[in-house]
Amino acid sequence: MKLLITITPNLEKLLQNEIKEILKLNKLQIPKLNVIDGGIEIDLSKDINRNDKDYYLWSISNCSRLAESIRIRFGNSFPSKNFNQFNSNLENLDFKTFFPTSSIEPQVMVSCSGSTLYHTNAIKERFIDHFNKTIKSEISVDINNSKFKPIKKLLKNLKYKLRKLQIDNQIDNKNYNIEYEDNENDNDEIIIIESEEEILNKINKLQNQLDEIINDQKNIPQTKVFIRIENNQAQLSIDACTSSQGELFHKRTPNKHISEAPIRETLASAIIMAIINNSNIDLKETNIWDPFVGSGTLIQEAIGILLKSKPSNCTNYKRSFQFERFKNHSTERYLKYLHSINKPVSSLIKNTLLIGSDIDQKAIDSSIFNLSNQGYQHDNIKFFKGDFQSILSNQLLLNLNNDKNLKPFTIITNLPYGARILNKNNNSNNYEHDHVGDDDGNFSTKKLESNKDINIYLNNNLSKDLKDLFKRFGDMIQESNQSILKNVFVLNGNSHFQLISTNNGNHNFNWERILHFKNGGLSVELLKMIKKN
Repeated sequence: MKLLITITPNLEKLLQNEIKEILKLNKLQIPKLNVIDGGIEIDLSKDINRNDKDYYLWSISNCSRLAESIRIRFGNSFPSKNFNQFNSNLENLDFKTFFPTSSIEPQVMVSCSGSTLYHTNAIKERFIDHFNKTIKSEISVDINNSKFKPIKKLLKNLKYKLRKLQIDNQIDNKNYNIEYEDNENDNDEIIIIESEEEILNKINKLQNQLDEIINDQKNIPQTKVFIRIENNQAQLSIDACTSSQGELFHKRTPNKHISEAPIRETLASAIIMAIINNSNIDLKETNIWDPFVGSGTLIQEAIGILLKSKPSNCTNYKRSFQFERFKNHSTERYLKYLHSINKPVSSLIKNTLLIGSDIDQKAIDSSIFNLSNQGYQHDNIKFFKGDFQSILSNQLLLNLNNDKNLKPFTIITNLPYGARILNKNNNSNNYEHDHVGDDDGNFSTKKLESNKDINIYLNNNLSKDLKDLFKRFGDMIQESNQSILKNVFVLNGNSHFQLISTNNGNHNFNWERILHFKNGGLSVELLKMIKKN
């Protein structure tokens, strides 16, 4: 078995380190982790005990904060210069165990590059045809499966009882829908004899239940398939965690309230891990403030990392994964594994203040709802509506004065990038929001059609309000005492920010890039504030 764990490009090293730590904590042998563009490949086909292979998938899916998807690859790539060759090699692949007993066709994603086969829809049709002719019959519901035995046994007994009653009725020509007293019974027990109608009703009820169970099995969400053909070599993979109809793997917060330009949980965790790894900062030794809190995702992930809690048990709901529906999945072993890792997690954030603020009341309400929904409610987690300068003066100083440990604050925030999403209520060129993104962080606008267009717009169109915000943010850092505001980390997507916030380099600090990647298709950088000597 080969695993492909994906992540936003340029964050692969963080994922590699996280996977090593996860495998170590789960007492699993650490195999070679191959870093590729946008992910990590793990080959479990060599030197790994067969019984341990499932635990690699289970541990990474339950414990990773950075992985955006986990795929299982079917063996090695195979030649596919034409459709005959592609179809022939499909026949040689045995991957029926990775599909549930469902009659639903899988969602198939195809990509082609530098190959004679380039028509993605035609390739998809070939695979669906192969699924319907070969795989579907092999994964169909087995009526003799042990899970159906109890209800089938009841049906068998009732049908036997019905036949016996019908024979007796024919012989004796009597109606047995009576109660009678057995005089030979010392206990005077009353025996109830059911009528044919009562037995038939029970049979119909049980048969309907059995049919419903079988129908549910046939309609289990199907596994998602990925086919990549590059330089006439095809590689097939399946999504181990997300079904064709399921929520994306990186969305681990159910019913999340979204404000403008939310950041993915996976990216928020990557930011915090990069800060810890590159700046030697211990989150327990500092208070945390996000002055552009949005949906509260950075605060949420900081809490999870502080508590060392796993994404699988830091929420108030049980996550389920597609591999739990695989035909060869061992439910008993998996439940024992979950019991071994999901230890009770303290909801207390000891000795650390976590403060989120925003000028938008909707953002504050969203953050409070999301963290409460996660089970994170504590006096040390606070949210305030207001501009960052007023929050620093009126709230942070007050909380520090009440904090016996007097730890300074570290800012970790996702800055407004400066793009404006087109107002959908009219056709004018008015823009209404500072941030960019939908609930996945993807930019959506009719006027700016490509990420390149958006980046050009960001660099060439700087509003007066945004310029003022950058300036005031830099002034706040310049004027703050390090005993109050010691560290500042910002996710920035605007090329003007560094120059404006440092007052053309005249302030007593500079910015150092410690990470860069794309957020919703836009180029962003994680910056660290460096005080000048």
